[in-house]
Amino acid sequence: MGILGIGLYGSNEPTLNFETLTNQSYPVALEIILYTAFLIAFAVKSPIIPLHTWLPDTHGEAHYSTCMLLAGILLKMGAYGLVRINMELFSHAHSIFCPWLMILGSIQIIYAASTSFGQRTSYDRLRLLYLDEMGGMAIPMPKIFTIFTILSMASLALPGMSGFVAELIVFLE
Repeated sequence: MGILGIGLYGSNEPTLNFETLTNQSYPVALEIILYTAFLIAFAVKSPIIPLHTWLPDTHGEAHYSTCMLLAGILLKMGAYGLVRINMELFSHAHSIFCPWLMILGSIQIIYAASTSFGQRTSYDRLRLLYLDEMGGMAIPMPKIFTIFTILSMASLALPGMSGFVAELIVFLE
């Protein structure tokens, strides 16, 4: 609905062409309102603190195939939407919100790292994989660190890893 409203805003011919919408100028107040609305929607999908509380429960209760789809596609689509829509369409509002998003991201990393210690099982700790970082593992366990780093990069679907081609095909179709 939001994209449709943006497509209908202020033009003689409504369009959903992203290049045309990106080149169109919006009032700053409208950009801030739309940026905030899309940010909330993508923060729930992504999951960004404080709208992340559904993620651990969903991973705990869902079937393994659902967890794979959730981790492989859904969570990344929220971040993709945040970059694709908020950053491109609302560039003036993004310049206002960008420092706050960086601070929020730093808080999220610290929060996930500190709450993972309180989890009872390794599966519960693994649920926080998308919010956590693994900085201190390299010194005491270098082989496990290397394997875990490679598997984490494959989970993120970085180029050269196993998940990259599948993610690329999903985005190209």
